[in-house]
Amino acid sequence: MSNLNILKLFSLITIGIFVANPAYAGGGGWFIKPLGLMLGGAMLITILLTKLKQTNILSFIIMGFIMATVAGLPETSLDQLDEHYHGIRDILSGFQQIGIILILFMTGLQFNLIDITKRFNLILVNGVGYLGIGLLVFFWAGVYFAGTDGFSQSIYFALCLSVPSLILVSAALDNSNSHESLQGQISKGIAVVSSLCAIVFIAKLSATGVVSQISDSSTFFTGADSFIEFNLWLTERLVFLVVILMILSKLVLEPVVRYLLRSSELLFVSALGYCMGIAAICGYIGISPEAGAFFAGISVGNLPYRLDIEDKVGPLKLFGQALFFLTLGVEIATIESSNFSGNLEIIIPLLILVIFVKPLFLIITGYASKLKGRTAFFIGTTLNQSSAISIIVALLAWKYKVFNDRLFAILITVILISLLLSAMGHAIQPLLYKTFKWIVGVLNRNISAKDLEKEQQVILNNHIVLLGFNEIAQEIAEFLEMQLTPERVVLIDCDPEIIKHFLARKDSNVDTVYADPTDQKTWEEYKLSDAKVVISCLGDDLEADIALSGHLKHHAPDLPFVAVTSSHMDSLKLYENGARYVIQTDELASKTFRNIFAEEIDKPISESFVEKGESHWKDTRHIRDGLGEIFKLV
Repeated sequence: MSNLNILKLFSLITIGIFVANPAYAGGGGWFIKPLGLMLGGAMLITILLTKLKQTNILSFIIMGFIMATVAGLPETSLDQLDEHYHGIRDILSGFQQIGIILILFMTGLQFNLIDITKRFNLILVNGVGYLGIGLLVFFWAGVYFAGTDGFSQSIYFALCLSVPSLILVSAALDNSNSHESLQGQISKGIAVVSSLCAIVFIAKLSATGVVSQISDSSTFFTGADSFIEFNLWLTERLVFLVVILMILSKLVLEPVVRYLLRSSELLFVSALGYCMGIAAICGYIGISPEAGAFFAGISVGNLPYRLDIEDKVGPLKLFGQALFFLTLGVEIATIESSNFSGNLEIIIPLLILVIFVKPLFLIITGYASKLKGRTAFFIGTTLNQSSAISIIVALLAWKYKVFNDRLFAILITVILISLLLSAMGHAIQPLLYKTFKWIVGVLNRNISAKDLEKEQQVILNNHIVLLGFNEIAQEIAEFLEMQLTPERVVLIDCDPEIIKHFLARKDSNVDTVYADPTDQKTWEEYKLSDAKVVISCLGDDLEADIALSGHLKHHAPDLPFVAVTSSHMDSLKLYENGARYVIQTDELASKTFRNIFAEEIDKPISESFVEKGESHWKDTRHIRDGLGEIFKLV
């Protein structure tokens, strides 16, 4: 959670505690007072969890559970509690549904088609494979470990454990600054595909109560037939909803939102009204309000102003999370503790499957899509958890009697602990890879140096080596290509699409090697110590660059090593560890602009920056056209 959001939450707590006093509660002090206390306690726990790099949803669940326990649950049922505090059950139920709708609306708003289309082939193979294997494995685990009964119960159980957390994936990529890396793009794409699947299942749960009938099926085959029949019944309604919202987005929402952007308050209220309005309409026509809110979010998020809208209505997500997870904590407290403590022999194996076995699915899908071991490992250890959407699915399935108290308790425990453990693992991913990279060794099917020299006529002596590919690597390759006697460049990269791009260019002076540029075996196999210069374009992989610098210093002390980074501190560390020159992109850009500024500032206003701007535009177009489709990948 950002500092700004913590400040907003603190302000909300302050107001909540203030109105908790019965003098300000308008006769509702019996409810406002515990709400204020829950929000205040959640704030304190959130601050602690933020320091530990944990998701803030745990703080709301913990406080909801604590307050419900203080109120006497589970010894006192919600029905009995409702008799003492009249209306409390309906209020909790209403808050919970509002929370779900707001969470899914904001999830839809943050949904970005580029997350899927940018690496479509790789995401399709790995995403469908990952989710498909997950559903099969956890369907089996549900039947043989948890004792699920029937197709519907087993498939929903499997879904809850298969879908990774978009929130945790984004947080992990933020911490490692790897959103635009190959593993970052595929991780986000898989999380988006899985979330879309979960939304469809949520729609099935909420629509017309048909799932309740399916769950009563006594055999797998009868349940499966009913499930397929229900799929066809609901698909036409979901397609109709998506088509209408997309038309609405293009013809109505774009000009309306453009006008609303003038006022943050007006946009906030309008977004809330649009979300709740679409949810209400969907409920009326037989589609779940939750799915309606999600697709409403997508229809707004696909507008050109997505980032502006997301920034201005961001507090809706925090408010929705607070409402939902506080009430979820109360719901958990209604379940007998024996459903948790008495099922540890089931919970522990399921946790092992989620945390340690799910990443191995990427070995299978990575082999099919020809990913390298490092990429597959980092994707797998980024996705090894269940999600907030899984919690919503589990809760709705419990309320619609698909799950009993026992299954719901098992799932909630596994999901929450997986979020906790996975977040801890994200902080030490590089260390985990160093320790366990042998597991994904089967994916590192590199061509040998001898075969490379023989089959592709590559000369691995006095050659120029580029490790990784970006715009700087492109400029270096083009410069060398323009020389009268072009020097050969060996590009080592683990991105299959970039390798494919250069292999298709028969006239290029770039010889490609599909291998992990951070692996010491790669450095030795392709004779980096015999090169003329080694240039690392790995960017923010500081540890790999430092290790490579040490390797070259040991085997070829006079060989110049050049690295690229965007951090001043990383530049100093690289120099301290033997780099000959560091391309610090921010420093290079600032010095370049200083020279441009000095040339342009004294020109007439009508001429200032015109020539430089046109030149830069042409250069940027040249890079884009030169790289074609892979320009968007780097």
